[in-house]
Amino acid sequence: MEYLIAPTLFQKKICRLPGIGILSLKNHPAVSNVAAAVIKAPAPFISFSPANENEESSFNEFSALSEIIRKDIEENGTVTLKGVGDFIKKENGAIDFIPSHIHPLFMPDVTATRVIRQNAEHTILVGDKETTNTQMSGYFVEAEEITPAKDRWWIWAIVLVAAGLAIIGLYLLQNGFNLFGNVVNP
Repeated sequence: MEYLIAPTLFQKKICRLPGIGILSLKNHPAVSNVAAAVIKAPAPFISFSPANENEESSFNEFSALSEIIRKDIEENGTVTLKGVGDFIKKENGAIDFIPSHIHPLFMPDVTATRVIRQNAEHTILVGDKETTNTQMSGYFVEAEEITPAKDRWWIWAIVLVAAGLAIIGLYLLQNGFNLFGNVVNP
């Protein structure tokens, strides 16, 4: 039995067993671990959806095997499919499935080291514009070559001091220099 069911399940990722249910192969997504520089492979697992009593049992290539499995479950209470899992009969008469663990040897982890090439041109997004890394390097080189405006704050300071001295000099010319001010002698 398992020699027919397991290859179909692993190749087509689904196996319909009329009167029992549907076995399907699903994957947990791959997980990247940046700190360890590893990408963990997607972990496959087998899912089982039991058949409803309301559904008509359709006929397919596994109809005969399904009948054999159902009879074995009724007689023994459990049927083991090597490499797939175990069908068991619950207390209420429903069929349940316990999947076997798929060995991680078949899906090994992959090392993922970051590769940085200094002289390779690639596109980058700057704001809302797409440009290349060489264009941006040229932009920064041009920006460094342009000399910044010289700092000329000291010119304004000299102008303000000269204006202040001119105002004081004009005042002294008009009013004269009197150190004691207007002191009245008695």
